[in-house]
Amino acid sequence: MIGPVGTAENERLTTRLGRERFLRRRPAGFGEEASVSVRIAIAAAADAKLRTAVGTMSGSDPRIAAMATERARATLAAIGREAAAFTLLVSVPEEMPEAEIREFLRPAYEAAAFEEVAIVRERREDVLVHVSAFGGDTLEAELCRNRESAIATEGHNDAASSEAMQFAADSKWFIVMVGSAGIEGTLLQYERNRATMEARYPKHFLERIGELPKQAATAEIIRTGLAAGAAVAVPGGDGGVYGALWKLGEKLRCGMNVELPQIPIAQITIEVCETVDIDPYQIPAGGSVLFVTADPERLIKELQDAPSENAPKIETSVIGYLTMEAARILRNRGEERYLEPYRGGV
Repeated sequence: MIGPVGTAENERLTTRLGRERFLRRRPAGFGEEASVSVRIAIAAAADAKLRTAVGTMSGSDPRIAAMATERARATLAAIGREAAAFTLLVSVPEEMPEAEIREFLRPAYEAAAFEEVAIVRERREDVLVHVSAFGGDTLEAELCRNRESAIATEGHNDAASSEAMQFAADSKWFIVMVGSAGIEGTLLQYERNRATMEARYPKHFLERIGELPKQAATAEIIRTGLAAGAAVAVPGGDGGVYGALWKLGEKLRCGMNVELPQIPIAQITIEVCETVDIDPYQIPAGGSVLFVTADPERLIKELQDAPSENAPKIETSVIGYLTMEAARILRNRGEERYLEPYRGGV
């Protein structure tokens, strides 16, 4: 499948064709007759062939190594696999003391056992962490059994490969978000601006930041969601919730309608972002996941009933639905605008 357009191409098209026309363009690779269900089938078949996932972050906060590890684990879970092994590459400034390097490694080792760890000194100002996760056997058989209510096996569309499952053509596909938006970004911004935050807010309010990791959607929850009938899962990362929505649209080559007020987000995240004047829906969103399902009631119920310590505290909400149109629309109390292209990485 064709990936997202690059920054240069994005700028060229938005300048030449006009912003609105570009944002409403029909994604390449499908004709008018290709239903959302067919596009989901193609994406599911492509995911089934994958065996690796990565998590990459950069910055000066030692927690980014653990965050990158969880990103890789979640991305692997989203394609129906459990992590069998991890490798870690840490690129650090040339003069960085060994003691500071160990501060980055400690949280990473708490998050996973690594088969290989490499430390590289380069001319850079911050630390770059790259985690690779390698998957074991696919959970495809289990997922197929649990998707029977949403899958029809009456043949294959010409747009799909022979390996692609054929979903019911008339299904309406909903976007369900699990986990609070911007957890990673809130934690990192607070640490970076701790003095400003402590001068502005009372201590009991800032203590809510420590509760945010409990509101994260883990790899275990992603697997539960797939087993509960979700057809596609896209974990959050760089670019925030908006970035995850854009990647979901590119992955399925479809449009969407999203209700902004339905996106789960903690008040402490909104306040932190307001203090530093950044968009809470565009800060790093690891710990959230977007599911696509034809049966959101079942998905939400099974996630709430899942035997996990975190499950009762994790917000889950239907935030929108997919369309065959090209436009990806964000609605907010009567106003609407187009979702901006995501220009970053994973």
